[in-house]
Amino acid sequence: MSNKLREKIRKNNTPSINDEVTLALRGVTEKRASTIANMIDEARNQGLDDGFARAAIYDYGAANGRDMAQSMQDPNDIIEFAKKFTSGLEPNVYEMELIKATEEEFQVHFHYCPYVNKWLQQNRTTAELANLCDICMEGDSALATAFSNLEFALGSTIAKGGQVCEIRYRRSHAS
Repeated sequence: MSNKLREKIRKNNTPSINDEVTLALRGVTEKRASTIANMIDEARNQGLDDGFARAAIYDYGAANGRDMAQSMQDPNDIIEFAKKFTSGLEPNVYEMELIKATEEEFQVHFHYCPYVNKWLQQNRTTAELANLCDICMEGDSALATAFSNLEFALGSTIAKGGQVCEIRYRRSHAS
């Protein structure tokens, strides 16, 4: 099963955007993926669990969220949030597809993940791919904490065999 799942993951994680800038940015992102995985391996060798990585990536995501919120005209506007999230060069790196951007919800699909690509090159097991992805998604989850009205929801992921990574931010109606 593991080999079939690996092949499915590899097949689903095939890039279609291959311009020079995107490839260079993916290379940098893959180095980050390698560093994260190697740090977790070394921590495990020293008897530590991956909690440190989850906490660090969560803090990184929260800081990114604060920066993003400060750069927005209206941090309560999910449509503006969606535009910020999908602007710049990153959409090409992850081959983002905007699914929905309304006042209530923002959905985006990632059709490619350079992290998964690097972890496959490192011959990580499917269990490692899933765990590394969960750890890295702490940053996207934490991003929402900088906004008083956002909740993060992760759907399927390429690392777990999904066709795409499904990322969703919804308006929170809790007070």
